[in-house]
Amino acid sequence: MTEGLARDYKKNVTLLCICQAFILSSSMTLITYAVLVGQMLAPDPKWATVPMATSVLGAALMALPASYFMKYFGRQRGFQFGALCATVAGVIAIYALYIQSFGLFCLATLLHGIYQAFAAYYRFAAMEVSPPDFQKQGISLVLAGGIIAALVTPTITGFYNDAFGPFTFAGPYALVVTLSILAHLPMGLLKIPHSKPVMEQAEKGAGQKAGGKVNIMDIIRRPAFICAMLNASGSYFLMSFIMAASPIAVVFCGFENADAATVIQVHVLFMFIPAFFTGTLIARFGNIPIILIGMLLYAIAAAIAIYDVELTNFYLSLGLLGIAWNFMFTSSTSLLAEAYSEKEKAFTQGINDFLVYSMTATASLTSGYVFATLGWSKMNMMSYSILAVLFVVTLWYVRQTRQPSAGEETIPAAITEGE
Repeated sequence: MTEGLARDYKKNVTLLCICQAFILSSSMTLITYAVLVGQMLAPDPKWATVPMATSVLGAALMALPASYFMKYFGRQRGFQFGALCATVAGVIAIYALYIQSFGLFCLATLLHGIYQAFAAYYRFAAMEVSPPDFQKQGISLVLAGGIIAALVTPTITGFYNDAFGPFTFAGPYALVVTLSILAHLPMGLLKIPHSKPVMEQAEKGAGQKAGGKVNIMDIIRRPAFICAMLNASGSYFLMSFIMAASPIAVVFCGFENADAATVIQVHVLFMFIPAFFTGTLIARFGNIPIILIGMLLYAIAAAIAIYDVELTNFYLSLGLLGIAWNFMFTSSTSLLAEAYSEKEKAFTQGINDFLVYSMTATASLTSGYVFATLGWSKMNMMSYSILAVLFVVTLWYVRQTRQPSAGEETIPAAITEGE
């Protein structure tokens, strides 16, 4: 890699990290206040969590289309389109608050989900702009943008709340508008190469037509795809499932609302602090060992939560939950890159993120109900069954890669061949 390209990848990773800070700050603001607005506007209190769910639903529905949009128009335009959707979402949310419309507010959060869907590809973009020996660190450092968001978002949100005064909850959604506009600044400076899609290249010669189609069944049968996808979606499910119920559990156990907010802030910080070294650990020890360490941390976090409901236990459990998520999700993203060729990238990344967001939506929708019916301890006990499945799948993947059939390659030849 030339010196000029080296400067470009460092600059691009830094810019993507800033973009990550903007999206996470925007998402934290939207999620924090979506339930409160839902309680205020919903015709029935049971529907209060619907606006938060529609946000995740929007991200799930757009995960695959977003990947194909960027395949044909490039990463940079995709990221800018996502930020534009967030601007529109913020404006609609403010108007919905003004006219007291629950349905319109749900539409706003759904549109914000489009921003989240496009922004999820920051981590893949980091791999694409980095040299091979820095790709894992690139993913990790982009995720580190979450630290900035966790530290500054509460203060900025408070300022916007004060600025909008009696116009209840308008401030946070004005902040969403501001953040989405500011996000265009780092996006405009990105330099991400965009090659022409295979379909366009095929028009230049009939000889390329045979290789232009993506074999979907071939992709989803690959051990690397199965292991990466299940661990990514499983880690997100476990994290969202426990995190969503933790503020209710903290208050239910007799602590203050401020304690619940601090527990969540600590959790978010520990989700992203490991980003400074997770990539280095993966580069040294490999994806699978870091995934397994993540599983172990999930198990310890659940054990601490089950053991006692002291405030210290909430901090320890949610902190370890954040680290576990970071290890498993970063490693799974890195492993997924081994499961596709360039022509298969759009579909594989898209279907992976669709499943991740679908699991997140499921966790968000079921978490409150499970807590209300089973309680905090039994809820954490459920984590072990999910971890057991992920552990078996990961061991199966290791066995598949270590014992390939005679004459077969672990990774299909198409993955290593050029277009």
